[in-house]
Amino acid sequence: MPLVNTLSASKSPYLQSHKDNPVAWQQWNEASLKRAVNENKPIFLSIGYHTCHWCHVMNEESFSSDLIASILNEHFIPIKVDREERPDVDGVYMYYLQAMSGGRGGWPLNVFLAPGSLHPIFAGTYWPGPWEEISVKTGRTTKSSGPEFKDVLLRINELWSNEEEKCRIAGSEAVAQLKQYFEAKTTRDATDQNPAATLISKITSLFTDTYEYFLDRFDKSNGGFGNAPKFPSPVILSTLIRQSSRMALEEKINMSERTNEPTPADMAIFTLDKIAQGGIHDLIGRGFSRYSVTADWSLPHFEKMLYDQAMLLNAYLDAWLYDKSNKNAQDCIYDIANYLIAGPLTHASESSIPVGGFYSAEDADSIASDNAFTKREGAFYVWTYEEFFKVLDRIPGDIAASRWNIQEYGNVDPENDIHGELRLQNVPAVNMTIDELSKTFGMTPEKISSILEDCRSKLRKYRETTRMPPSVDNKIVVSWNGLALGALARASSALSSVSPIEAEDWLEVAEATADFIYREMYDTESGVLQRIFLDSQVGETRGMCEDYAFLISGLIDLFEATFDIHYLRWAVKLQNKQNELFWDKENSGFYSVTEDETKRLILRIKSGADAVEPSANSISSSNLYRLSALIGNSKFESLAQNTVSAFTHDLLTQPYSYCGMLQSLVATKEGMSTIVIAVPSNEPEISDLLCLLRSSLLTNTTILVLRTSEASSDDFKWLLQQNSLYQDIADSVSSMDKPAVFICKGRTCSLPITNVEDLKKNIELAS
Repeated sequence: MPLVNTLSASKSPYLQSHKDNPVAWQQWNEASLKRAVNENKPIFLSIGYHTCHWCHVMNEESFSSDLIASILNEHFIPIKVDREERPDVDGVYMYYLQAMSGGRGGWPLNVFLAPGSLHPIFAGTYWPGPWEEISVKTGRTTKSSGPEFKDVLLRINELWSNEEEKCRIAGSEAVAQLKQYFEAKTTRDATDQNPAATLISKITSLFTDTYEYFLDRFDKSNGGFGNAPKFPSPVILSTLIRQSSRMALEEKINMSERTNEPTPADMAIFTLDKIAQGGIHDLIGRGFSRYSVTADWSLPHFEKMLYDQAMLLNAYLDAWLYDKSNKNAQDCIYDIANYLIAGPLTHASESSIPVGGFYSAEDADSIASDNAFTKREGAFYVWTYEEFFKVLDRIPGDIAASRWNIQEYGNVDPENDIHGELRLQNVPAVNMTIDELSKTFGMTPEKISSILEDCRSKLRKYRETTRMPPSVDNKIVVSWNGLALGALARASSALSSVSPIEAEDWLEVAEATADFIYREMYDTESGVLQRIFLDSQVGETRGMCEDYAFLISGLIDLFEATFDIHYLRWAVKLQNKQNELFWDKENSGFYSVTEDETKRLILRIKSGADAVEPSANSISSSNLYRLSALIGNSKFESLAQNTVSAFTHDLLTQPYSYCGMLQSLVATKEGMSTIVIAVPSNEPEISDLLCLLRSSLLTNTTILVLRTSEASSDDFKWLLQQNSLYQDIADSVSSMDKPAVFICKGRTCSLPITNVEDLKKNIELAS
């Protein structure tokens, strides 16, 4: 029976975009894998996601080509996978590609697999399509470098036909090396009886190494680390801000004496400023693109990912809490938070009312304004000089053009536009400061700012009313929603006294998102999460470790924003289920998938290193420490310590790859703190105390409000059952007429603090 394209049966927007290809795409399932065995054909596994620019390019150039389809359909079993639905499949083969190519990776991820074993034979990312077809279709005269996809296919087929055994042996050896690599990274050192103590003894040098690693790679002109392409890397930036004083103090270096070297926080905040000014930031609309092609952040790949918005919101929030005079950070908090609750990624009703949940991403490509049948990268976001001044009057236009570097012949270097899609186009990026514009145009800074805001409003309206917006991948993914609801909850708490109305809106959507996941994607009987919600129904893929970890983290943030014990109780249930499903009983730490899910995988990965997203193990160690502090659970504390210890080898040799876990390493050494605001039954006002706590950059500290008036509620009773310390605190304030704050560590609490001034002194002393 001939192969036929089966992707029309999938709900994935990414797979749906390939359903009309002449390539006979199959889905990743038992039938497809079995067919490859029966026909003894290599699997061509192509993994991507709906908003990926280079995935679109390869689709148009190769997967829509009858020539390519004829080769694939005859000699291979072609299988398409949406990486957002199956990050486990993607992760395994991405590690292979990176090992094979010296660390390079990306999407589309294309891998040739041996039937049966599923061992990789060869892998790559984008390969150009047939030049004879591309040149006719596009009119391009410059051929892309590197081998064509057709040549790769023919060569792999030749190798398989003539040297199948060698291919299988090579694949088997590659898998063996990968297994050895992961085992070496996470297997306990039999000679080290106390790895936690080893890490604690080295903590000074670990922070020194981390600081020096990023200092050596810091781009002092543009911010960020290393060369282009550049990713924002919010996990790194937040760590540099939160642990800045520790990096200086633990080094025993007086940073003020190193006037030529930026502090860790300086590097992070400078980078965040440069990102905010660059083309990677949608200066006309809202939100941030995934990464920059250029070192100065001026030219992005235009897809906007939910996880980037969430993590950048946290990073800008950390920057603002570190220095509240940082208006740029504050502006970006509003930008991202409002993009999340009222933008294209908002899961809303037909009347545009948020109903909870966020979609995955906005596409990089959209319909070109000069050709309704062609999609181009960034078409929705870029401007020709003529179009820019068509919208704006001359003087305001001159000011805006000077501000955002709008040039007559475009501001995109042709070297960064290999397909010519951005010829004569401008990507808005800050080129002049408000003060520079004020001096140039002889107006007050306030007047300049007002004109720019008016220009931005007009450009945004024109863009939204005359252009086709990028498509949206409308999958709701638990892990990324956990990041988003947590970031919104934190932002709402921190800015509740500054912008109470907006903060309330952010919190409302965060709560609606948690409630949506609980209602639609969580089985209350089994305690199991489903990873995907799409087209009004839950998907088949079960939640993976990152789904549990990121959601638990968000729920703890939401609890600290609302003090609704329901969220804490759910977080505890999820943590227990995560421990049951993913814990490595032999060497500690969490696997990425359950044991059942490894049947079709060549590896069961357990990683602690952060990538574009934080690792599930780094978030899990933090969750366990936070929950242990809140409910007094010593088992959780032990699991947190063991999770950190599971990665002792890498933490000692490359701590800079484990930024997300460094905070948990500090907790391993120093423990956690819980700040309890105990409220007597007469319900006195606590807003001043809360405002101080929420506007402070607290690390390894949890916050809880204990209202004695709720002593009869089931939630209150549950909390006291978890941690009897709270009963002692509640009893101590029962006869008081004003709230008291207790700073607790383990089973020991401070004397009651009853005024803001004393609380501030205690916080400053602790930090």
